[in-house]
Amino acid sequence: VTSIKLYAFSGCSGLTSLTIGDGVTTIEDNTFESCSSLTSVTIPDSVTSIKSYAFGACSSLTSVTIGNGVTSIGNSAFYNCSSLTSVTIPDSVTSIGYYAFSGCRSLTSITMLSTTPPTIESSTLPSDFSGTITVPAGTGDTYKAATNWSKYADKIQEAAA
Repeated sequence: VTSIKLYAFSGCSGLTSLTIGDGVTTIEDNTFESCSSLTSVTIPDSVTSIKSYAFGACSSLTSVTIGNGVTSIGNSAFYNCSSLTSVTIPDSVTSIGYYAFSGCRSLTSITMLSTTPPTIESSTLPSDFSGTITVPAGTGDTYKAATNWSKYADKIQEAAA
């Protein structure tokens, strides 16, 4: 299996946790959308792309581990994951789409591992995001000056060296 197709598990309300197998490279649009009991997911390093709404409206999702192979997080990928409290974005990610984390009202901590800010949209994060964005030591000013990151300048802090 190299791809989990469109709507494959959409609406599976009994699905509580998930470990995606090595070898999967793409999680297609709406694959796990509205899996309302899903609490955790581990995305392996083999995955390079998380498509639009892949985990949208997974209202019980509290834990996401994104593998180091992921380069793009699609539009609304984690939209309305209202129980998600923190996320770590690996340094392999170069772009995060519109509304990717919008509606994640419990999100209080984002950790960025890349020294180069990924491309984000003005609406990537919740409109009322009040948490912290931790970036690698020495990159705070770079993130604060980057397009669409600048609106979160007061929330960006550098990790300890």
